[in-house]
Amino acid sequence: MKKSLFVIALCFVCLYILPLDIRPLATPDEVRYAEIPREMLSTGDWIVPRLNGLLYFEKPVMGYWLNGLGITLFGENAFAVRFFSAVSAGLSALILFFLYSRFGSSTKKAVITTAVYLSFLFVYGLGVFNVLDGMFSFFLTACIGFFFMAWSCRGTPRSYYWLLVITGIFCGFAFLTKGFLAFAVPISIIIPFLLWEKDYKMIFRMSWIPILVAVIIILPWAVLVHLKAPDFWNFFFWNEHVKRFLSKGAQHKESFFYFFMILPAALFPWTFLTPASIAGLRTKGIKTPLLRYALCWFVFPFLLFSISSGKLSTYILPCFPGLAILLATGITEYLDAKKTWWFNKGTLVLMGVTILGIIALIILQTGIIASVPYVYESPWKSIWFILAMGIFIIVLKMSLTSKDNTKKILLFAVAPLFLYFSTHFLVPDKTIMRKCPGALIQRNKSMINKGTLVFSPSNPVRAVCWFLKRDDIFMLDKGELHYGLGQKDSVKRQVSYEQFYSLVWEKHGKQKIALIIDKRIYTRIKHKLPAPVFHDISGIDGFMFILF
Repeated sequence: MKKSLFVIALCFVCLYILPLDIRPLATPDEVRYAEIPREMLSTGDWIVPRLNGLLYFEKPVMGYWLNGLGITLFGENAFAVRFFSAVSAGLSALILFFLYSRFGSSTKKAVITTAVYLSFLFVYGLGVFNVLDGMFSFFLTACIGFFFMAWSCRGTPRSYYWLLVITGIFCGFAFLTKGFLAFAVPISIIIPFLLWEKDYKMIFRMSWIPILVAVIIILPWAVLVHLKAPDFWNFFFWNEHVKRFLSKGAQHKESFFYFFMILPAALFPWTFLTPASIAGLRTKGIKTPLLRYALCWFVFPFLLFSISSGKLSTYILPCFPGLAILLATGITEYLDAKKTWWFNKGTLVLMGVTILGIIALIILQTGIIASVPYVYESPWKSIWFILAMGIFIIVLKMSLTSKDNTKKILLFAVAPLFLYFSTHFLVPDKTIMRKCPGALIQRNKSMINKGTLVFSPSNPVRAVCWFLKRDDIFMLDKGELHYGLGQKDSVKRQVSYEQFYSLVWEKHGKQKIALIIDKRIYTRIKHKLPAPVFHDISGIDGFMFILF
């Protein structure tokens, strides 16, 4: 088991940490969660979040603080702002290992659970991407995990109380990352579990310590942000919670079944072994408290997020630790019962799907179907992708033929890792053109001085701020900064397109004006503007840097 743990730790470093600086930062999310902490560092205001110098109240501050720490440690780069997302995935896996090895009485299943969790496509994707969901999920994993440890140690007062205090600390950190879900998610798990265990008294006896500690953690910043920005809690509670959860006009509105539809892809490659896991759990039953807790951990938050009107795929990440425990246990029990049919069939189907993927990529890249554009303009990317999928198939074959059950499962977990690693180098060229304007801005930023007026629509504005190190960009539409632009001292920061045309003609030849904009938008408006002094483009359908 020590050897397996070492291999998992090595894979984590190679897969999650080393490639963080390879891909360019993407709009809108990655540069948003990079720019807000950069502005905190620049202004020294660590209380009130701002984006482009405008009030931005969609999230509390813990995620920004962590990314700010990353920038302080590693500089203003992609590695720094992705670092704590990756660390959060690793720490979540570590908690699962400790939880299962200590309270599940099986080091083997603990190792497998850790491998399953870290090899979920969804966990990996969010672990190397700069969004706040990974950090939030880690804090919830710690909160929920330590609560179970406290419940399991309820006969040992000293450990029991300390574990409840730690539960409250991480609940407070989760609240400071994404708000009131930090209470809703643990409650949706803990109450059904304690009812299932018929431990009714503990619902009230165990709850007050974590809640009190969480409030103590939250209160200092909550008071300070109210004093500096009195409208924060009103906006954050009603817009980001009540309206998003209940309103028919909620942002990112999706059907109740939205998460059910994306779950199979999110579980990759373990989707194909789900039948084996279910068969294993049915054979042995969900008889231990840890398995019952894991089932509550997956099912009830998943239903909570499904009931919400507003949905993004990233919301269900906190459900995955419980699911990892269930899958790992079920597959292990299935193979230990000398059964292999579902495991073998699932692996063979996955190999077949991968082969079909290789054939589809070859067809697309060779242009056999003329109406379908290339996935990659660079042939080496296509070759690399095919090679990565070939390695995936080979390792799956090794898993299929292995006689050792533990090795069989761990090889299945290792199979997609080279494919995952390769994705950092294999982002489609058109995606980089349309989502990553950083290279365009950086190669032209020397043309901009402090007196240059810089304009941008809301989509690339986060990247413009980050790469130019400015927070005074004039906006051509409101986008997600509608609240900040609505403040009395910020209304002049937005100009309509008609006002922009007039300003460019007025300043033409007198003052530099820079415009960073999607090429498709510029094509529609260029006839209303004078000929630019200079322009550059990131690609056929990418962003443009224009100087008047």
